[in-house]
Amino acid sequence: MNLRSLSLPIERLALLGLALSASPAEAQVADQGTMVIRAGGREIGVETFQVTPSPTGVRVLAKAVYLSPKPGIRLDASLERSGESDGAFQLGRKAGVASAEIYAVLKRNRLTIRRVERGAEQASESPGGLGLVLLADSVFALYLQIVPLATDDGRTLTAVLPQSARRVSFTAQRLPAPEPGGSLIRFSGGLEGVLELGSSGEFVRLSLPGLGLEATRKRD
Repeated sequence: MNLRSLSLPIERLALLGLALSASPAEAQVADQGTMVIRAGGREIGVETFQVTPSPTGVRVLAKAVYLSPKPGIRLDASLERSGESDGAFQLGRKAGVASAEIYAVLKRNRLTIRRVERGAEQASESPGGLGLVLLADSVFALYLQIVPLATDDGRTLTAVLPQSARRVSFTAQRLPAPEPGGSLIRFSGGLEGVLELGSSGEFVRLSLPGLGLEATRKRD
């Protein structure tokens, strides 16, 4: 099973969601691999990811390791969605002895974000609703949730980055892909970038020029 075959039923649900109810015995891996992360053509880190579907949604797990700045940064992310307006996000950040955890819960028309860092905790609430995606600047697999939302004419979406609670509006448009049978999604507006899937629906590349970052799949 690949991400392309997964995207068809999830398009009917209007979101690449994450499976809260799938047991290990039920779960099948839609896509998994390693992305090489570069800045200005220089390799700065790697990300491993796994996408697992279920009858009600999808679960995305990702681990990104950046070698600089010293002592390096590790990001552990998970995203679970069971529809366009329900989901859960978690991001752990560790740099040396410093660490932080960020949690976000999207439930219908409400988004709750909680941050835990250095023994302190902070929580906030903001509007949720349809067409909202939960992202992290430096975890690339999370952007796969945008794939089934993009349209040929372009659809306006809202991205929330729970680390900072930053909220931006952007357009996701599906374009012809360089590889026959593949998919190319362009982001424009408050979020700029290009996401590419291969002919088997596999995650191939994500470029975020505003951050100067690009992730490319490491081939076996």
